Amino acid sequence: MKQPIATDGASGKPFSSAIQAGGFVFVSGQGGLDPATGRVVSTDLKAQTLQTLDNIRHILQEAHSTLEDVVKVNVYLKERSHYEAFNEVYGSYFAYPYPARTTIYCDLNFDILVEIDVIALSPKRVDQQ
Repeated sequence: MKQPIATDGASGKPFSSAIQAGGFVFVSGQGGLDPATGRVVSTDLKAQTLQTLDNIRHILQEAHSTLEDVVKVNVYLKERSHYEAFNEVYGSYFAYPYPARTTIYCDLNFDILVEIDVIALSPKRVDQQ
């Protein structure tokens, strides 16, 4: 059975911010958008990466999960030249053993420089134990 994770991030759009299913949390792609305004937080990659990872952290918290539970990360960068700056911020959010990761370079919506989606372990709910 799949269960949507309700957040304000995807309101009015035909997708869920995240879905819990099969012992995992699948978080939809997040970018450097301020959830309150829907606007890009900065034209700076590091600032956008910080906001993106904070958005993911918030969604995982709604699913009673954390960044430590993340097992797979897909990263989409607009520019190859952003790789090292991205890794600098990313490395401050994840610790060893790092999640498996794929990085792809592509054009992104909303003038964002980075988009990230993750798969995390989903803790058992109290009523399921």
